[in-house]
Amino acid sequence: MENRLLISRAVSVSLLCLLIAAAAGLPSHAQAPNARPAAAGDASPADTPAPAPLSPAQPAAAEPRTVLPAAPLPVPANDPVPAPVATPLALPNMDDVLAPIAAASAAIEQLEKLLDSSRTSDSELSQRRADVEALTATTKSATEAIQPRIGAVKGQLDKLGQPPKEDQPAEAAPVAAERTRLTTILTTLEGATKSGELVKVRARQLNARIQEFRHALFARNLLQRSRSPLLPGIWRQIGADSDSAQRQLLAVFGTWKGIIAAKWQASLFVAGAALTLFIGLLVLTRGILSRTMPAAPARSPSFTARAAAASLAAPLYAFPGIAALTTLYLGFDSADLIYSRVESLTQDVYQSGLIFIVVTALANAILEPKKPLWRLMNLSDRASRSLWRSVRAIALVYALDLIAKEIIRLLVLPLPFNMALSFITSLAFAALLLKVVLTPFVPATPAAVADGDMDAGAAPRIVSRWSPRWLKFPLLAVAIAIVAASCAGYVALGRFAAGQVVITGSAAVLVALLHLGIRTAERGAASPGVWLGRTLSSGLGLAENQRRSVGRGLSFLLHAILALVAIPLLLLAWGFSLTDVFQGAKSAMFGFEIGQFRISLARILMAFALFAGLLFLTRLIQRWLQASVLRPERMDPGIANSIHQGIGYSGVGLAALAAVSFGGLDITNLAIVAGALSVGIGFGLQSIVNNFVSGLILLIERPIKVGDWIVVKGGGEGYVRAISVRSTEIETFDRSSLIVPNSELIGNVVTNWTHRNALGRVIVKVSASYKSDPERVLHVLAEVATASSLVMQQPPPLVTLDNLGADGLEFSIRVLVADINKAVGVQTQLRMGVVQAFRRHGIDFPTAERDIYLRDLDGVKVLVARVLEERARNMAKPNANAVSPAEPAKS
Repeated sequence: MENRLLISRAVSVSLLCLLIAAAAGLPSHAQAPNARPAAAGDASPADTPAPAPLSPAQPAAAEPRTVLPAAPLPVPANDPVPAPVATPLALPNMDDVLAPIAAASAAIEQLEKLLDSSRTSDSELSQRRADVEALTATTKSATEAIQPRIGAVKGQLDKLGQPPKEDQPAEAAPVAAERTRLTTILTTLEGATKSGELVKVRARQLNARIQEFRHALFARNLLQRSRSPLLPGIWRQIGADSDSAQRQLLAVFGTWKGIIAAKWQASLFVAGAALTLFIGLLVLTRGILSRTMPAAPARSPSFTARAAAASLAAPLYAFPGIAALTTLYLGFDSADLIYSRVESLTQDVYQSGLIFIVVTALANAILEPKKPLWRLMNLSDRASRSLWRSVRAIALVYALDLIAKEIIRLLVLPLPFNMALSFITSLAFAALLLKVVLTPFVPATPAAVADGDMDAGAAPRIVSRWSPRWLKFPLLAVAIAIVAASCAGYVALGRFAAGQVVITGSAAVLVALLHLGIRTAERGAASPGVWLGRTLSSGLGLAENQRRSVGRGLSFLLHAILALVAIPLLLLAWGFSLTDVFQGAKSAMFGFEIGQFRISLARILMAFALFAGLLFLTRLIQRWLQASVLRPERMDPGIANSIHQGIGYSGVGLAALAAVSFGGLDITNLAIVAGALSVGIGFGLQSIVNNFVSGLILLIERPIKVGDWIVVKGGGEGYVRAISVRSTEIETFDRSSLIVPNSELIGNVVTNWTHRNALGRVIVKVSASYKSDPERVLHVLAEVATASSLVMQQPPPLVTLDNLGADGLEFSIRVLVADINKAVGVQTQLRMGVVQAFRRHGIDFPTAERDIYLRDLDGVKVLVARVLEERARNMAKPNANAVSPAEPAKS
């Protein structure tokens, strides 16, 4: 391949020399004496179509070789040699430009020929893919290096102007010669660019073929069926080869034992250092855990506290073992105690030990068999210990399987050994999974007891062995599938499924723990009793809503970092190589194409960072102006506010434009949208656009936020539930939704009770009798306001005598409350306190006293006299129903 590259470069240099000689009009040994100039109808090198790339079905030998266009335009022999014209830009050596493209063309052909011979080895395919990626990067750099030179040549041609037409006088010979030379160079550079683009296209096609071969190889190896391990022939062959395997094993490890014995002092020192480090770190981590997670805490920790403790305990449990194992491995390696034949075996032992330590640490942190009060899962001690032993056993089986598989590869043992190992490992995995499934997840306490809704002495609920079904049924299905696949001869499939249970399950548990830790940090940012919340509150002076915003932002950032770390780990666990993961992450971060658009997450993130930085700079400028220039004693408050808001809007607009431009979005598209929007306004969309712009103002300026208690024009009052670009939804106290256009909120007066904070004032009107002492009433009302637990004492409550009313003395109690949403409750509490205090101190409430004046009193007297006379006449009449004295009364 190197010879071919040297030959290609020599040919390129020769062609370049011929090209420069012909363009300058100098004689060359390759030019015929009677050479004629190129006719106008001849095809130029730029018009020659480039050879099409081969399809994957064509053999590599049949692929056409890419030829760089380098056809010179000779000068007629009869013309005198033109004098050179001074160019505004001296061009560098063309060999530096053409050689990398020619080498890339030769390299891509060589890789295409080597692909068919590497399609049966995954490691070789991975190497071919790495070569293709490196070649693509080199070609891209070489192509990008040509672009400035093409621009320089085009700039020189523009200076020469357009060539004269047929009916115009011919241009001077030096100018024509210079135009010919620059045109030839431009054609050569553009041809090299096209060749580089062709190499990149062929590299993408080759990369796709490599991926297809790798996927097919993985599926073929995974689904390859061999003889069933249940057949006795495999075990007879293992028995026949066991003596030979034992001798090889003793020979390998005997040599290693001799090396260690020869350097026993270094071996003893490394082992002692690892053991000392392990013991010291174990004592240190146990001390930290005993203070963080005491065995008998003062009160039962909440789920948030247990989640935070588990997130801290998992790395502390794993740290001593990882540090000691790493020290042992690096110490043996640096002391030359690992000879070349067992180097891969020691690497697998180290990897297996790390997996076992990490899985054990996760199991300890979640199950906590010795600290039931800090147990993340609500399990009894018996269920927790059983599950903990099962998880440790699964991790141990997986680690031993990795070591045994490497020993089989190291000793070059026959295939039946590998099949037997996979079969035994798969059965052990299936048995342990079945043990987990059959373990009843009995809770330590009922859920209602933990939440305080049930007495602690209540009988625990009987838990089914198959509960929870969402976890145990899939595990049972996996165990059955592993056994069935292994017994049927699909040993590789059974081993792969068993390994995924350990790796994917551990990764999922680790991600879940980190997620709980992030959620705990988010809650801690809003709580002043936690270290993070206390730092944000006292150190930075942030209010509660600001701390919640910081917590949400921190949670989003940490979750994004967790996703960026967890997704590659899961892809590695599912069989993707490190190269695949790296290239996928590189494509996702630095650009991938969807149709004609190229999306780069890195540019998008940097655009967001640019927007945030410019917005932060705008806020700093606003604060500086407000503190120094726009002060009330120096400028009118209205003008100062207008300048302040104008700088804010300008900064947001510039930040948005800069971020959009940096993110790769063409601003002309925004101009097109703005033009279409202006046309729409002309067709009657003024109100919609008004509401749209008002919604943007509400979202940016935030005079009204979701959750605020506002009063709008017309008496509408309630809590803001949603703000969109057209309207705002307000939930009234009657639980009805009030939809208000955004322009109404911008153009009218709106009362916002909770704009900056929930602090508010409550006024309670109280009346007392005129018989009461006003000073005593003021004293009693002040005592009632001071004794209320819902009233803020700083500033103190204010009690005033407002008016001398018609029925009594009118007083007012003015108090501040920390949460204006509790105003009704505060008013009720104050009124009840006033009633009780007045009764206790003998203060009367006023009663209405009225004087009645009758105007026509003479008419009333005549009427009363007439009524009395009528009554007297009725009484003077004999009573027909009266009983005479001579007759006895009837009973």
